[in-house]
Formats: sequence, structure tokens, C-alpha cells
Amino acid sequence: MTALAKNTPRTRVGEGRRFQDPVAASVRIFKGAMVALNATGFALPAVTTATRVRGVALTEADNTDGAAGDTSVDIERGPFLFANAGTNPVTRAHIGTNVYVVDDNTVTSSATDTIVAGKCLDVLPEGVVVEIL
Repeated sequence: MTALAKNTPRTRVGEGRRFQDPVAASVRIFKGAMVALNATGFALPAVTTATRVRGVALTEADNTDGAAGDTSVDIERGPFLFANAGTNPVTRAHIGTNVYVVDDNTVTSSATDTIVAGKCLDVLPEGVVVEIL
């Protein structure tokens, strides 16, 4: 096996934390919402049926009257505060473990019929601090 014969450039896209993704058809994403990707790679508000969480919307993206990709949304990865679910809430015992999507602003400790939101960093009275990677 030979060594790589070129320098691999480092990205300047938000240090790997900021992205701009095309939005799914007939979708509106609110600023501050958890954003996920569907099976074809288009952004939508995080839902349990998405394929993976991408980050949090830095801007609003209204594609309610558009086809997939007609508009895009700026998203960022990192630690964010989300609401804690009333059923199967995240507790301090979950710090360091995966937490899961309920909706675009709520996380739960239950992995049943949902996707990973990210890692629990802390549980506060205001909600759950989740690191979206």
C-alpha cells in the first residue's frame, strides 16, 4: 500500500460545523429547529422517520410551495439546548449516551421508532444539552 501522494485540503465550510442543505419539497424549516435529512438527502424539520439529524437551522427556509432543492437552509452542528420529552425524559443518567428525536425541538431517552439526535452533554431545568455531531 502506498502513501497518499497529495495534500488533502482542509474545508473552510464552518470548520466542518456549518453547512447549507437543499430543502425537501413542501417543507418549512423554522430558525432554531433541529434539522434532519430524508432518504434522498434533502433537509426537513427533524422527525422520527428521517434518516439522520444534520444540525440546527440558522435561518428559516420556506419551501412549502417548492420542489425539492428549490431553496436551501443554513445549518450548524454542535451543542444545542432542546426540550425534554414528558414521556421517557432524558435524565442525568443519560449524560454521555445517545438521545433521540421526538420532533424538531424535543428529545427523549427512548430509541423506539425514532433516530439519534446526538449525545447528551447535560440535563438542565430548561432542557437537554445535545451535541449534534
